[in-house]
Amino acid sequence: MRPARPGDRSALSSLQRLISEPSPELLDAWPAVGTVLVSVDTADRPVGYLLATGDHIAELTVSPDARREGRATALVDALRTRRGDASLTVLVHPDNEAARACYEALGFRHDGRVADAFEDADAIRLVSDSPDQR
Repeated sequence: MRPARPGDRSALSSLQRLISEPSPELLDAWPAVGTVLVSVDTADRPVGYLLATGDHIAELTVSPDARREGRATALVDALRTRRGDASLTVLVHPDNEAARACYEALGFRHDGRVADAFEDADAIRLVSDSPDQR
C-alpha cells in the first residue's frame, strides 16, 4: 500500500476501466483534487486503487486477479488513517450488490439515496462513522 506516483498513471487508467461509472477527468486531476492510494503486487505494480476527494471515496477498484486478498479493506483502512477522525462517504450503484456488501463489511451503513448520481440510476449513499462514533 502506498500513495500513487505519476508513473502509475497507465496502470490506474487500465484499472479504471473495471469501474462501471468511472470519472476519467477526476483521475486526470488527482494530484490537485484528491488522494490516490494504490495496492501493489510483489513487483510494485498497482493492482488496485482508491481515489478520494476529501472524505469521499470517489473510486475504488481491485483487479479481478487480486480480489479476495483484503486489498479493498487495506485501501479503505489506509484512507481512514490519513483522514483521522473523519466520517467517510461513498456512492454505490443500487445494482452493485458486491460493492455494497464490501462497504457494509467495512462498517459503512446506508445513509440515503442521491438522485441522478449515475447515468442510469440514483445512488445509494453509504457513510462510515468516524472512529470516535463507532
